[in-house]
Amino acid sequence: MSPDRAAAAFWAGYIRNRNVDERTAADGAVPVAGGYALYVAQTAFSTVLGAGWERPLQSADLDVVEGFFGERGVGASFELSTDCVARDRALLDERGYAIAQTTDTIFERAIEKPQADPGPVQVRATRDRRAWVALLAVAMADPGDALLERSLQFVAGGASILTIAALDGRDIGAGAILITGDFALLIAGGVLPEARGHGVHGALVRARLRLAHERGATRAAIKTTTGSPAEKTALRTGFAPSATVVRATRA
Repeated sequence: MSPDRAAAAFWAGYIRNRNVDERTAADGAVPVAGGYALYVAQTAFSTVLGAGWERPLQSADLDVVEGFFGERGVGASFELSTDCVARDRALLDERGYAIAQTTDTIFERAIEKPQADPGPVQVRATRDRRAWVALLAVAMADPGDALLERSLQFVAGGASILTIAALDGRDIGAGAILITGDFALLIAGGVLPEARGHGVHGALVRARLRLAHERGATRAAIKTTTGSPAEKTALRTGFAPSATVVRATRA
């Protein structure tokens, strides 16, 4: 199973099993072409994830997606592999989807029995969701970004493990792990701007691999913006590129 399909199934299960209140009443997940259309109000989780990896997209798939998002007042959006886009481009063009120029790269690796990290950065698991969200909101953007903070709150509520990195007693970075079957997905990694360039992100990756191994995971994946510093960290920590994905949106 591709990492995107694994992530789609993980989040679909979480959305369907959450308590429903006025704020979450419109949230939902529906299966589409091997993946899921996901919607969580006021977050970045408004897209189709994991679709099109095993078979071509069909007009009926797009009907489902466009109806699902249309009922919620937002435009349809897919995250697709570049192979899928190349294969199904005629259908996507016909239905009015625009293909983004920016791509993400998915990296994968096996998880062997990890060694202790001798570096000065200390990484710990935490259950303090509020502190985790507050730290990453600063690491990823300016505090007060409502969409980002709501998205991080959603991640914090569903993630299998939350981690925080500290140096000299100060918290400087954070990340999360989704574990589904024997697959560990390393997501939402971020480091405070003033602490970057000192190996903190690498320490977060290695620590999450150790924690995932303790939970029985045998493979790991991480997704980064193509050409970003995080991509270099993935390569340095033993990951290899397995696919490239791109966003396709329809107004």
